[in-house]
Order: sequence, then structure tokens, then C-alpha cells
Amino acid sequence: MPAITSSDVTVTVDNRLLNMGARGLDKTMSVISVTFGDGSLTYPTGGVPLPVKEQFGFKQSIDFCQPQMPSANGFFYKYDATNHKLKIFTQGIVMGSTGVSPSGVGAYVEDSSGSGTSGQPEIPGTSPDETYDMGPMIELPSTIAPASVTVPLLMLGE
Repeated sequence: MPAITSSDVTVTVDNRLLNMGARGLDKTMSVISVTFGDGSLTYPTGGVPLPVKEQFGFKQSIDFCQPQMPSANGFFYKYDATNHKLKIFTQGIVMGSTGVSPSGVGAYVEDSSGSGTSGQPEIPGTSPDETYDMGPMIELPSTIAPASVTVPLLMLGE
């Protein structure tokens, strides 16, 4: 499957929330939404490339961007200012380097799509429908094709 590109990202500028800065400031502060994903394009390694800054209403620079987390999918979104990309993070599981435990002694892991059935890994000593601390978040793997999502962004720039 091909990966999401900047041309697959739709930018929506809400004119009511455009240039919210006070008069006399050198910076523009706006709330702008980006929509991407359709379940057939995969997450690109390193993040979703965003369209050029001019599509967001900025001529010189985007100095700050804070995504608002959509409640629909449970992912964490972070703006990569260096590369002008939106990174997606999900819960990762770090397995120990000790031997493999026998199967059939734990609950199946539920993945990001909500699948937790035969064929998914199981973790020994766990119970169904419980939540465990499994370690730090990881960047979404490039094999995942995210469903459509709209992420509001609070942006500051010139």
C-alpha cells in the first residue's frame, strides 16, 4: 500500500479562528484542522508530511503547533517542527529477553483496531479486559493504514 503524502492532507482554515492575536503583534495565532487517512494509505515512516505553510495562512514560518487529540482513535499526535510533519504515537509493548513462555496462559493483546482474538499475541499472567502498563509509546508503524481523522492544530507563526 502507498503511504500518505502531503497531497493527501486536507487543510481547513476556520475564518472565525484565524489571526486571533491582538493588534500590533508580529505573530498570527490560528486554529486550523488537518484531515488525512482513509484506511488504504499507510502511515509514512517519520510522520505525515503536511502541505506548505502558506496553506495554513503563514508566509514566513510556523513557530509553534499544538495538536488537539481527537477522542476517536486513542493515538497521540505531535508536531515535528524540523520536518513539518505530524507524528502519530501509539502504545508499544517491550518484551523481555528471557525465554518464551508457554501459550494459553494469558489474555490476547488487543491491537489498535480493537482486534484481540486468536492470531494476536498473548501475554502470560494477564487477564481479559484488564489494563496494564506496557511501557512507553512508540511511533505508529509504517504498516498501519489509519482511518480518516481530523486533528485541530493551534498554530502560531508569521
